[in-house]
Amino acid sequence: MTKKQTMTNNKIKVFAPASIANVSCGFDVFGFAIPKLGDFVEVWFNDTGKLIIESITGAEGLPTEPELNVTTVAAKALLDAVGEKRGVSFSIQKTVMPGSGLGSSSSAAVAGAFAVNELLGNPFTRKELLPFAGAGEQLASNQLHFDNVAPSLLGGFSVIRSNKEMDVLSISYPDDLWIVAAHQQVEIKTKQAKRMLGQTMPISNAVIQFGNVAGLVLALTSHNYDLLGRSMVDMLAEPKRSTLIPQYDEAKKATLAAGAIGTNIAGSGPTIFSFCKGKESAQKVLQAYKKVFQHANIKVNYYQFQINPQGAIRV
Repeated sequence: MTKKQTMTNNKIKVFAPASIANVSCGFDVFGFAIPKLGDFVEVWFNDTGKLIIESITGAEGLPTEPELNVTTVAAKALLDAVGEKRGVSFSIQKTVMPGSGLGSSSSAAVAGAFAVNELLGNPFTRKELLPFAGAGEQLASNQLHFDNVAPSLLGGFSVIRSNKEMDVLSISYPDDLWIVAAHQQVEIKTKQAKRMLGQTMPISNAVIQFGNVAGLVLALTSHNYDLLGRSMVDMLAEPKRSTLIPQYDEAKKATLAAGAIGTNIAGSGPTIFSFCKGKESAQKVLQAYKKVFQHANIKVNYYQFQINPQGAIRV
């Protein structure tokens, strides 16, 4: 039996991490990967010639029809590209909730494409998997964008220069950059959040936004925390989306007072995140979050971490 045959006869299990996109002023342009939180997908060939979702755990109400599930839609796009006719079975385990603002659909799509690529013996490079994972993400949001997909697949901090051309860049960031995230138990769908923004932006706001985008990239790559804080001003999404998030203004004020470099909305929300310089500062910011939400009697999941440099992995 050849090495490839041995691989394809075994079950393959992968992990695709959650992610935070937009990152303040970088609407649909910036994203970074989160460690430990994400989706696990196990795949194996079956003799039916069809895609079959055997199980989904960790989230309720997700479709089990292959044409409606982002994991299998991404996987099918890859299988069609190579002309693979064998059936594949899927077992999906979610640890990132839909509607959390933490790239749930993207981690699911990335896991599907990455797992099937491993099952087939890696016919595509990691970066070549982007359009297949993007097909799954497009099903979820009705729009092709890679700000969650790219960091989940590639790891690190991604800049999407062009969704149309799939021009995805990876940039450096400070080694002592820590993130604190607070996920309230409220669901905000990406489609709903996008509808709030309209189609145009005043030129005066756009000029500010462009300057902040440039400043944020330079701040990360030059490890300039002062510039990073000044650049984390969003003129587009935050003013409207923050109204959907209970205690948002209070949490932002408290975390900045506790030493956060900047605080903003993760993706479409309701998760809020803060950049911090060092672990000690992150712990103080975490306590500030807890004080705000405990006082308001709101149930919250908290995460304290550094950016995940790996992206999707086989486990």
